Amino acid sequence: MIKVLHILGVVLFLGNIIISSLWRLLAQRAEDKSVHKFSIKLIQRTDIIFSIPGVILIAVTGHMLATGLGGIGAHSWIYHSYALLTVSALIWVAGLMPIQRKQLRLIEESHTLKEAGIRYKTLNRWWTILGTIAAVLPLIALYLMVVRPV
Repeated sequence: MIKVLHILGVVLFLGNIIISSLWRLLAQRAEDKSVHKFSIKLIQRTDIIFSIPGVILIAVTGHMLATGLGGIGAHSWIYHSYALLTVSALIWVAGLMPIQRKQLRLIEESHTLKEAGIRYKTLNRWWTILGTIAAVLPLIALYLMVVRPV
């Protein structure tokens, strides 16, 4: 049952970050302020509904499963997966979430996206870069968990 909950956490977390990235990239193509605002608010909501519970399930059940295999340090694939997921989470909390808040504030203070200006576009670029890294790291962790290289 623990493994099923662990996999459920992975599905919730990875599914949300992949879909959120797709929504955001598609929204960035639109020149409509309301589309950008909607995508940011939707991502903030789905992070609370899917990513946070997913991360909690991954962390709790992952620790339980790792303990049964000798602990975090017993296998390099467990240790590296922990590290990758931790870095990904830090990028989300310290990078992506503050960027989203800043972008939302810029949009709300502006009449148009053009008025939000270069600052908004620069934040979009950083969101794309950090979001890509934050999405790829858990995919590498998933690979390590499935393949379990020596």
